[in-house]
Amino acid sequence: MIQVYAGLAVVTLVGGLGYGGYQYYVHTQNKIATLSENIIKVEMAKLQQDNTIKALQEDREKFSKLNKELSEKLIKANSYKDKLIDKLRKHDLTALSMKKPVLIEKRINNATKKLFKHFEDFSRIKPSKPTDGVQHSEGSSASKSTNR
Repeated sequence: MIQVYAGLAVVTLVGGLGYGGYQYYVHTQNKIATLSENIIKVEMAKLQQDNTIKALQEDREKFSKLNKELSEKLIKANSYKDKLIDKLRKHDLTALSMKKPVLIEKRINNATKKLFKHFEDFSRIKPSKPTDGVQHSEGSSASKSTNR
């Protein structure tokens, strides 16, 4: 009888070790799967971060270039402003307009028209193509019916 109990104890012990080994294996495989998923997530996050950094660097270069161009234009505009101030200092417009009012008025009006034209051209909003997928025409039937 002792042999039966000893055999039963050995079988139970071997079964317990086998079950423990199986549970260790399952746990290890689950951990490996979780870590593999985490590695993929980290790699995707790194790829996205690298793309973001690259885009930011490209934007920085573009903005640097635009800033340089604007600085150059500002220098030119200030130079032109200084030239105009020098011209206005050289001429006494009040005295000239008293001596030759028609000539000065004509020149001032023409220069003002030219300046306003430049302002209009510079500040004009250029029409862009509609992005809603609908074609817009200048002579649509709705606008024609209201103009009758």
